[in-house]
Amino acid sequence: MPEMSPQRAMVIGVLDGVHLGHQALLARAAQGGLRVSAAAFFPHPKTVLGQPTPPPLTTWRARSRELRKLGARVLRLDPRSGVLETPASEFIQDLLAEHRFVRLVVGTDFRFGQHRTGTPSLLQELGSRLGFEVQVLDDVQVGGERVSSSRIRMALADADLDLANALLGRSYEVLGRVRAGQQRGRTLGTPTANLHPQTMLPADGVYVTSSRLPGGCWVPSVSFVGTNPTFGEEARKCETHMLSDPEQAIPEGAGWPLQVAFKARVRGAVRFDSPEALQQQIHHDLEIARQHHADHG
Repeated sequence: MPEMSPQRAMVIGVLDGVHLGHQALLARAAQGGLRVSAAAFFPHPKTVLGQPTPPPLTTWRARSRELRKLGARVLRLDPRSGVLETPASEFIQDLLAEHRFVRLVVGTDFRFGQHRTGTPSLLQELGSRLGFEVQVLDDVQVGGERVSSSRIRMALADADLDLANALLGRSYEVLGRVRAGQQRGRTLGTPTANLHPQTMLPADGVYVTSSRLPGGCWVPSVSFVGTNPTFGEEARKCETHMLSDPEQAIPEGAGWPLQVAFKARVRGAVRFDSPEALQQQIHHDLEIARQHHADHG
């Protein structure tokens, strides 16, 4: 007899961040040994609807990587393809016809289809008619409040890195490419990589970080996020200093990819009266970062 294809469950959403709430959806979908497909909207639907778009927590590549780590097959739903104008029932029928699933797991706030008229109750009606199970998962909460991508963004903007990382279930990461900078770090004895981020930066300040260099090697690092007020610069950026062999760790030139994981916040951004005062503070920040890496591995 021909081997039967494994039955699949489906999770749908923007899934930006792949946080604890998203992880709970995937875990529920996989119960009973089902294979899981994660259908994620990218870019954010609000970009197509002409609404203010929140800064992304993950690039598409990072989002896909985290979903695959959790055992999901990743499907991309492009809002620019007209899917947002598809009537709700038709959207689900098309998805079912293409990807054949026996279980669909969503959160209580899930809305879909044209004008967001699709609700969990409509899903349950469609499931009964079309032959798939619908499970509506209650909100995952941390500290008595719902876990959400917007709450993570608020925590990052409020300099509450501990909360953001707790909601994610891992360290927050910023990805991008390195741009040519002022080379001021080398003058101060702390050469840095000037990261042009593709994802949201946390609040201004100094952070203990780990950095993934080209080739996949992670090295301990410390990162500054802000505008560099001591030198009158207004452009917001992320400058990262590698704590192990910094001269050798930073590749020559610009344009190379850099991934920075934010572990802990050292301090906020401060304007110093002189480059010498800044240099003294930098050395203090480096010692704090080295001690954190030593204590946490």
